[in-house]
Amino acid sequence: MRTQYTQELESLHTKLAELGNAANESVHKAIKAYTEFDKELAHELFSDDLRINASTVDIERDAYRLIVLQQPVSEDLRLIFAIIHASLDIERIADHAVSIARAVIRRETEAVDVEVLSNKIKRMGEIIQPMLTDTIAAFAEKDAEAAREIAERDELVDELLRDVFIESQQRMVNNSEVVEQGVSYINVAQSLERIGDYVTNICERIVYIVTGDIVELN
Repeated sequence: MRTQYTQELESLHTKLAELGNAANESVHKAIKAYTEFDKELAHELFSDDLRINASTVDIERDAYRLIVLQQPVSEDLRLIFAIIHASLDIERIADHAVSIARAVIRRETEAVDVEVLSNKIKRMGEIIQPMLTDTIAAFAEKDAEAAREIAERDELVDELLRDVFIESQQRMVNNSEVVEQGVSYINVAQSLERIGDYVTNICERIVYIVTGDIVELN
């Protein structure tokens, strides 16, 4: 019975890692679609999101079944609850990727790309994607120190959001014809900033698993 329990717990870990990788791929697609104005790629995000939602439900169902049947205690119980919460955070990450995809689809064909803003969006993605990859690894290894280090990177994402907001605002003030475009850049940057926040949430779950303490890392 204990062997089956261990296997089921490992299976939850594996499913969470797969969910994280799927969400990370969605973020990659979303940023690429936005910066390259690829509406076909943006449309892929919707079907990807449905699969991620279904996987999240599977993880939650399996986790609660494990709690009921095996009645785990102490660290194992913390781990299972952390997996549930982390899966929901990952699902929200994918939701924000879809929000970026919607921004691509709404964008006018003749809209001119603003290189300085586009580069900041790309830079946000370059920070966020490794954050999520490293967080999934830290979760599997129960590495609280790594989680704390990863969460610190979110400050860079916050700084880039401020840069995008200031740059977009200045352009909108000087030229009322680019208001819609400026708002689009801000919305996309805000979605990426929220993704960084959700990654930080997962890092907080890792610390909770290891120490039993509920902490705020950002």
